[in-house]
Amino acid sequence: MNPPSTPDPDLVVEVPNGGWDPRLRLFRAAGEVDTTVLITNRYVVLIDTMCTPAQAAAIMTHVAGELPGRQLLVINSHADYDHCWGNAVFASPGGAYPAPILGTQAAYERLVGPECAASLAKRQAEEPRFASVRLVPPTISFAGELRLDCGDLTLRLIPALGHSPDQIVVWIPEWRVLLATDAAEHPIPYVGNPATVQQLRRTLQDLVDLRPEIVIPCHGGPSAPDLLTRNLAYFDAVEERVRAALAAGRVTAAMADRDDLPELIGMPLAEMAAIAGIDPTTVSDFYRASHLLAVRALVLHCLLCGG
Repeated sequence: MNPPSTPDPDLVVEVPNGGWDPRLRLFRAAGEVDTTVLITNRYVVLIDTMCTPAQAAAIMTHVAGELPGRQLLVINSHADYDHCWGNAVFASPGGAYPAPILGTQAAYERLVGPECAASLAKRQAEEPRFASVRLVPPTISFAGELRLDCGDLTLRLIPALGHSPDQIVVWIPEWRVLLATDAAEHPIPYVGNPATVQQLRRTLQDLVDLRPEIVIPCHGGPSAPDLLTRNLAYFDAVEERVRAALAAGRVTAAMADRDDLPELIGMPLAEMAAIAGIDPTTVSDFYRASHLLAVRALVLHCLLCGG
């Protein structure tokens, strides 16, 4: 019997169109991240470059035929590894597809800083697939909102704080499509910092107020707009349970580091899954950890705010 083959970690596939405009093309690195390409009158716009140059190059093999007559633009939504470590493919000189790379000033600072360098060194020591990664920051950085006139479409690059300090989302008003990057996720967003959990909740409410018809996050797959309200409902439910547990004395500051904190506040994994609308047995280890971090962040937030 032949041993089972190991899946290619850099395999990228195109996600079948789910009813959106065909000028929006969605690509997936299984288990890691989704990346969007927009084919507009003036530009081919790549939003994020995935985890490795191999993944970014794989996307380009699908869309290179759209480049004649159009400028290639790359947008980094933020500087997490799974969103920008393929940037070298677009760097000039030397990249296979030289293009301007747009990102926030904060994303630029993260990518040239010591934390990203240390993270890359660690991953390169652990996984050969990251050997070809080099940290390439945005070549055009900005602060605040940036609007791109693509001829037939307008792209609004909107700051979306909470998940990270450098993140943007992309709003396409002509289609009422929101590319939510990591501001929204299925089943729940990742937030591990008590100082930013309220920022993320405000961001989610701001995105609800845009009244999108389609929401496409980078993790969890395309969704109806109720993804945003489900994410908000999750944080609201966690805070309600946290405040009740603090008031009853079931949780104290000394317990904030306990791994059973969700159970202590009365929000076990099954309830998180119910709010997210998924089977609890399908929740990955990553989102189990995300649930614990969100509970911990809200416990610390409520303690800092006086319960």
